[in-house]
Amino acid sequence: MKKKYQGLKLSYKLQLLPLYKDELIRSWLVRNALFFNMKPSQLSTIIFQNTDIWKSDIDVQLSEKSIQSLLNAVEIRKDDLLKNLLISTCEHFYPHLNKSKQVKWLLHIGVHQRGQKNSLQYCPACISSDKIPYFRTYWRLGFLTSCHIHDICFLDSCPNCGSSIDLIRYKKTDNKIFEPLDYLKCNQCSFDLRDSPQIKPSYYEIEATKEHLTLLVEGHGSIGNLTFNYSHLYYDGLKRIMSFILCSKKGIDIFEYIVNKFGFNSNYIESRMKVSRYSEPEHLTINIRKIGIIFSYYIMKDWPISFIKICKKFEVTKRFIYSSHLNYPFWLQETLDLELN
Repeated sequence: MKKKYQGLKLSYKLQLLPLYKDELIRSWLVRNALFFNMKPSQLSTIIFQNTDIWKSDIDVQLSEKSIQSLLNAVEIRKDDLLKNLLISTCEHFYPHLNKSKQVKWLLHIGVHQRGQKNSLQYCPACISSDKIPYFRTYWRLGFLTSCHIHDICFLDSCPNCGSSIDLIRYKKTDNKIFEPLDYLKCNQCSFDLRDSPQIKPSYYEIEATKEHLTLLVEGHGSIGNLTFNYSHLYYDGLKRIMSFILCSKKGIDIFEYIVNKFGFNSNYIESRMKVSRYSEPEHLTINIRKIGIIFSYYIMKDWPISFIKICKKFEVTKRFIYSSHLNYPFWLQETLDLELN
């Protein structure tokens, strides 16, 4: 915390626009800042008494000190705030938090995510139909690529100029005033994201989204012909499978096979060729991730029959998928040991 902000006290609690139950904290602060004609970083500094916190990933976690600063400055219930922090709800898809508290599966956004920075996903139908548009927490999850409400594809860039959607920087208009809905415009070309094309996903992508969301909400359920008492056991295996298909050299042939089988744009293959072997699924653009999602749904319908058949078709054995440094759930480990060893 910078010295000039030490001792800064508010004489009253800020009356801010309400936080929706599934809204990203960053989205909430941006909406309020623009409503009060402020930079989001300025409002963040006033609330948290910290000039640097806006550069961190405040959607995922906040320190106890930061939480207390927010509660002192804003009229909001602590329980409501904690429910919107992704670290509070990640046990269903990634309970293996290490000392750095890094949550896997989350799209990397923010100033400090150089080199592995994603664009925030959004549903054009949601933000165009919302009475008060806002960005949802589950739009940051790498295993969701379409909207379960409207059955249309998420987008992760401006359709006009291709720029990232990051909810960080905003340009004032000529009269030096922010507009309350500027957060719905591309910060490079000012295209209104509500006017983005609404693209229909494939059948497999729609069905995968429904199953993934059920597991996410309930914490248990069925995927294909398997039932999971704990949903993270599925997501652990999904991450290993998608990492192989989307990030490993040997997975390129299967990726191309899925693109051609389901009639996707061949440009997806060119993008896949450029993926670093050290990437993870959540580092990748939505067009690459959705191929992994479709593949996972396709092979889970009759697990492990189709998976084994495709692996044998492309001469993929356990050694191409397995790493002794990683943990594998029983349902995937068993197939690798017995069928692809």
